[in-house]
Amino acid sequence: MKKNAFIAILVLAVIVLAANLFTGWFTLSKNDRIVEDSKHKKDSIALYTWMNRVDSTLHGKFEEKEGELIQNHVTKNYNTYVQDTLAPALNIATEKIDELTRAKFILEGQLKASKEQREKDRIYYENKYMQIVSNTADSTINYKYNAIVDVVKYNEKKWLLGPEKTYIDISSPDKNMKINGVEHFKKRIDIKPKK
Repeated sequence: MKKNAFIAILVLAVIVLAANLFTGWFTLSKNDRIVEDSKHKKDSIALYTWMNRVDSTLHGKFEEKEGELIQNHVTKNYNTYVQDTLAPALNIATEKIDELTRAKFILEGQLKASKEQREKDRIYYENKYMQIVSNTADSTINYKYNAIVDVVKYNEKKWLLGPEKTYIDISSPDKNMKINGVEHFKKRIDIKPKK
């Protein structure tokens, strides 16, 4: 009798632990998670870039990771900017930031001068996203760029029973705008069960 009760308790414990793997019932305390997060500093993100065959736009895709402290997930320079400039400009404490993303782009391309629009000391360059006026008299350039950046967040499973991962895709319809890097932080937020 005792042997059967012991086996039943062991089986129940194994079922509960297996269910915890999928549902996450038991988690570390916030202080334990901060210590664990500090052990694994990740200030760089693997950015996978790919070219869309339909419209030739360049996409950058990365897996979203959650953490506890901003400084463990972004570079030191960006963390300094967030603490010294961004958070004070928003009039909030750095600890109040729940999600933070900085995408770096390079804008490069070539424009031909529009001969029809030439004036005596100015040359005009224009396409769908950019307008440049070159003043040859004083060697200055006036420019205007209409930047469009698309950010898409989605969930994906690699296989039926696999874990669901969150990905973020960043792109621009302007073929001259190429993604160069990204820094991202998302705070892990505990959702307390309703009583």
